[in-house]
Amino acid sequence: MEFGDLGLKLHDLFENRTELSNKGIHRPIQAGIWGNRTEGACSIVLSGGYIDDIDQLDYILYTGQGGRDPKTKRQVKDQEYIRGNKGLQISHEFNLPVRVIR
Repeated sequence: MEFGDLGLKLHDLFENRTELSNKGIHRPIQAGIWGNRTEGACSIVLSGGYIDDIDQLDYILYTGQGGRDPKTKRQVKDQEYIRGNKGLQISHEFNLPVRVIR
């Protein structure tokens, strides 16, 4: 995983997730969290695809991975601290920065 700003500037634009992946900004093509349970999370993508997410620019409520009803797309159970969710938890615990991509 690649932590840090990678020379990015606020408001840099990218064509799609493939470009983000190729440039090492957010490697997963589909997953919203790039992270793991040992190193933390280096980036998240806010794509507007989750009904329960809130993005007010300076405030984010990010629902994470799992716990969604496949039909309604709403959160129906608590998140488990595994995979990317665990990475976000570690980043929070150790006050590590996480890139936010919109």
